[in-house]
Amino acid sequence: MVSLNRRILAFSTCTMAFSSVSAVFHFYYVRVFLNRFHIEEKWFHTAQVLFLIWNAINDPLFAYIQDNVSLPFTRSRREAILYSAPLFSMAFLVPWFSWEGGAVTTGMHLIVSLCFWDTIFTYIGLAECCLFTEISKRAEDRLKLVRFSQLGSLIGSSSVLILEHISDSLESYTLFQVSCACLALFSWMLMTFTGYNAYTEYDLKNMNDAHGESINCDNEGRQSNEPWFKLLRQLFTKDFCLFIVTNFLQEFHRTFLANFIVIICDQLVSSDVVSPHVRRTFYGAVSMAPKTLVVFCAPLVGRIGYFRAIRYNFIWKILGGMSMFLIGNNHPWCLMIFLILDSCFCNATFSLFNMPLSDIADRDMEKHNRKHPLSSMVFGTQACFVKPTISLSPMLVVSILNHYGYTQLKNGDVLSVDLNQLKHAIFLLVCVYPVCIGALQLCVWSGFSIRKETTMTIPN
Repeated sequence: MVSLNRRILAFSTCTMAFSSVSAVFHFYYVRVFLNRFHIEEKWFHTAQVLFLIWNAINDPLFAYIQDNVSLPFTRSRREAILYSAPLFSMAFLVPWFSWEGGAVTTGMHLIVSLCFWDTIFTYIGLAECCLFTEISKRAEDRLKLVRFSQLGSLIGSSSVLILEHISDSLESYTLFQVSCACLALFSWMLMTFTGYNAYTEYDLKNMNDAHGESINCDNEGRQSNEPWFKLLRQLFTKDFCLFIVTNFLQEFHRTFLANFIVIICDQLVSSDVVSPHVRRTFYGAVSMAPKTLVVFCAPLVGRIGYFRAIRYNFIWKILGGMSMFLIGNNHPWCLMIFLILDSCFCNATFSLFNMPLSDIADRDMEKHNRKHPLSSMVFGTQACFVKPTISLSPMLVVSILNHYGYTQLKNGDVLSVDLNQLKHAIFLLVCVYPVCIGALQLCVWSGFSIRKETTMTIPN
């Protein structure tokens, strides 16, 4: 019998692998294609639109497959990760190696990179989220999963810091490519460990019922005779809809910070004030700080409940953005502190979002007397509405930046750009994004009703 601690360790290694690779992908891909491959704006937007459409299709598709199709790579959550791990590593490597050719080739490169990445990212991500729900139903165990998975994520997210220093912030691009290849191999090894050890409580129940004769019949227990549209209609409760809106806005904010924090600092923080070494360390700290916060503050979340912890973050966004606006853009150190705090609280709060989703899946299972929670459908359906922000947020920001001359600036045509106007626009984005998003989230999240089930006692 696989112990709970070993299963938590297996889940944490998957999170470590997942975060180490995804942190690098989201931190660098926009910068690589804009500043190194010089992709044209129309191709950038085309790729993002196609990416958005594929995002909307693949989440419910893979959710249905994982919950209702019995194949070797869908029979259990752990096997879904085991068989997809090598493809995940391959998808990560595609963007960093240029396809020789003109604007069309570069555009196709970005399209293939984004769609291939999101296909495997979605499939493994769904399996990982379902593992979170199904390893244990106890709230204390789930918060323990959050805490230790964030410890794994903290170690994994150091990949950005390491690559920033190895590649000298992409100046040594060959070293960056070699480092990415090593990182891809490392993540594959970690996910293989997950694939052999991350049993859910339903896997273990099947093992006991079969007296060791079979351990891969989890999918049979998940299959439902009800049509998918009826299951979908049952899932769309008030709480589920409120969560989708809240998460949509959260992902919009997270994507903005992940993709543009380097561009923000390049324009608003002078190299005379902050040295390149400090700047690279800062970029690495942006990825690592949220995980550190979750690891040390998990007992506090256990005492106050995730509902209030999430709500406090929305209040911070409003107050923090307004304070930064009043301080102004002539204080680079204050700006860097604000950016790291904003990213820290935004991503740390996002790491708690699996808990309300798991509660939604549990409530649906109890309400409709299911033998097994529809975890994949819950996570996949909400992702169908949320993940388009990964395309919408960069498209909006790139359009605003190019309106103020960022394209001419990165192409070396400095004289045709009003730098003060461009910097002012970037600073307004930094301040207005959290204020507007936080205000909307605070209103929406206040209607979430599962808050009474969120408070728990967690040992330190």
